[in-house]
Amino acid sequence: MKTLIENLRSNSQIRLFKKGSAVLFQGEIPRKAFIIRDGVVRAYTVKTSGEESTIALFTKDDIFPLSWLLDATSNSLFYYEAVSDVRVMGIDKEDFNQTLSKSNEQLNEMLRYVNKQYTAMLVRITGLSQSRAVEKISFTFYYLLFRYGIENPDGMHQLDLKLNHLMIANLTGLTRESTTTNLKVLKDKGIIDYTRSSFSINKRKLENFIGEDGFRELNL
Repeated sequence: MKTLIENLRSNSQIRLFKKGSAVLFQGEIPRKAFIIRDGVVRAYTVKTSGEESTIALFTKDDIFPLSWLLDATSNSLFYYEAVSDVRVMGIDKEDFNQTLSKSNEQLNEMLRYVNKQYTAMLVRITGLSQSRAVEKISFTFYYLLFRYGIENPDGMHQLDLKLNHLMIANLTGLTRESTTTNLKVLKDKGIIDYTRSSFSINKRKLENFIGEDGFRELNL
């Protein structure tokens, strides 16, 4: 996305959102799309019970709301909230489409980005379909690894996100208590390690645990 983002920069407007502030509301007709330069944004819905359900997380170079930008919807499907202090580039839809159409290289960059988003969501859906809580969490970590993992020299993959147990619970549809219990199970097995809000993952051990050999070929 580097070429596309660089070519969009001259027509963009930088905006800052403080941690916890609303970026877009569900049902809102966006004036612009956003490309994250720093920070983390989450998309979520609110259940009839009043509980929030986290749909996806977005970080550096991610574009949202993509469904509106690509004309699949006329409004924002979700609420978008700044998980941390966030800096974004605001892009007009017309400027985006004009820039995208100027070269095959930029079209291919966008296609690769959409493909990675699509593949990651398939992994996430696979996790949500699991019957056991520990498997839901394991597949969710594989989704997070695929989307946001950064490999360290020791072979562990660091998640470039400010995660906590409640956010993982919201991603998996589990209670916070169940999430905390099963995170400890994965930690005791050496699959993950974590401090208060920093998680690292042993990719090989995680793949062995979830037992999906076909996922080993995913291009992170």
